Amino acid sequence: HRLTPGDAERGFALSTEIGWNQTVADWRYMLGQGGGFGRTDADGKLVASAMALGYGRFAWVCMVLVSPDHRRRGIATDLMSRVTDRVRESGAVPGLDATPAGREVYRRIGYKDVYGLLRMEIDAVPACPDQAERTPVRIEPLTTDQIAEVADYDRARFGGDRGALLGHLLQRQPGRAFAAWAGQWIAGYVLARDGRQASQIGPVVAEDDDIAIALLERALRGVDGSVFIDAMARNAGVVAWLQGLGFRVQRPYTRMLFGRNEPFDDVERIFTAAGPELG
Repeated sequence: HRLTPGDAERGFALSTEIGWNQTVADWRYMLGQGGGFGRTDADGKLVASAMALGYGRFAWVCMVLVSPDHRRRGIATDLMSRVTDRVRESGAVPGLDATPAGREVYRRIGYKDVYGLLRMEIDAVPACPDQAERTPVRIEPLTTDQIAEVADYDRARFGGDRGALLGHLLQRQPGRAFAAWAGQWIAGYVLARDGRQASQIGPVVAEDDDIAIALLERALRGVDGSVFIDAMARNAGVVAWLQGLGFRVQRPYTRMLFGRNEPFDDVERIFTAAGPELG
């Protein structure tokens, strides 16, 4: 059946059963902005899902989940194929961030590797020296009246329009939203959201490593509890800085596109993802 915003609570129960970090707010946003398919058992429990969020030239396939009791029946492949076909019929290119196990499934149906990511995690963030001196830009809190400018900046670097997502994330954790300014021009930003298990910091988009690190440091100040950051593996400077703080690699992801191995985004300026479910 088609998934609707009314499935948010059931979706949250499914992702919680599997141990993922999403909240009900995440499911409501994704189901409100995107579309997908689910399977429900005789008791009304949502036992599988797959959906996609549209970003213009491409769409992000996400939340490909199957309850443990219903695996190895071809359900994930079926739902994944339905979503992929729907995206392609719309004229967009399907993309996703795959776990190592999922990558093998997706390669068989036409997805190609683009680049790697690393899910970095820490149980408690230590105090860190102010990183603003690394760069001449100003790091200031991001406000709602600036989100349209940030969305324009992001569009040219992400390769798609995720203005709705950026506005949503600003509402989720406004105290961890910052922009970098070089004079009157934006030079980067960071956003964050609360999660069921950990705070998720990202996306981080910036003109260079030093600005990205300065933004991350501001967003991480005073975080209570665990933190996840999905860093682009190729940006070794940011990965090394996170490891120096005590972050460890939880798992790798592979960014994949259907029938395409060239990224839509500017790989030199995208430092962390919003999360594997959001791109």
